[in-house]
Amino acid sequence: MKIPIIVHVVNYAPDPFEISDEKIKSQIDVLNKDFRKLNNDWQKTPNLFIDLVADIQIEFYLATTAPDGTPTTGIIRNESDLISGDGQSLDPNHDIEDLHLYFTEKGGQDAWPKDKYLNIWIADFTDRNGELARVGYANPPGSDSRKDGIVIDPRAFGLLPPLDENHTLGRTATHEIGHWLNLIHTFGRNDACENTPEDGDYVDDTPSQFASSHGKPTFPRVSCGSIDMTMNYMDYSDDDSMYMFTKGQKERMWALFAEGGLRRKLFENCRLN
Repeated sequence: MKIPIIVHVVNYAPDPFEISDEKIKSQIDVLNKDFRKLNNDWQKTPNLFIDLVADIQIEFYLATTAPDGTPTTGIIRNESDLISGDGQSLDPNHDIEDLHLYFTEKGGQDAWPKDKYLNIWIADFTDRNGELARVGYANPPGSDSRKDGIVIDPRAFGLLPPLDENHTLGRTATHEIGHWLNLIHTFGRNDACENTPEDGDYVDDTPSQFASSHGKPTFPRVSCGSIDMTMNYMDYSDDDSMYMFTKGQKERMWALFAEGGLRRKLFENCRLN
């Protein structure tokens, strides 16, 4: 299955980054390696988990045709005073019209149809003085069609500068697209061992894990009575310390494309391309 991507570059006008076409294309290359188990570093997976490493059998490419049928490069650019925070709200009852990142007329960019494209917004997470605390987020299956997709800081996107020192291999997009395809973090959502649906990731072959990983974890690390899968893309390890999805995660992603699944129409449209 091959999914077309539209990249919405909403560059922060007061202090814009250089976000080249080459940088964006390098990210697509990363995704196709990570989701097809073509990344060389998957072979670093410890023997305990190596038989679980999955080829997700999903590929990505920059869209070549716009919704109106005209040619496109798959990249749209504008400068704006908006930042990534303009795409989120802490109020669960917020009005989506207040999330200006997703509206061209408000300085952001309109989403393309979620049943035909993966929308990626590149937007500034603003911290220019130190290590980024956060670099991306996803609007997962079932989200309002006007915001369906993922949002990433340019310093965690692709393989070319600008890049944050902990996010140099493009794995933030791999992680966030995992969420877009219905994956949950492998660690306990409430800093707890995953013994209830409220805490677990609904995947049988990812071990229960008490809390998120950071930096470059040393193997083995134990929590919840088992060894943590810190190298899974759905943890928070540095880019060079995460390098695999599991077969169970693949099953969960592909369930979206089954009859009645939340991304069935996307599957049907991509299958015809």
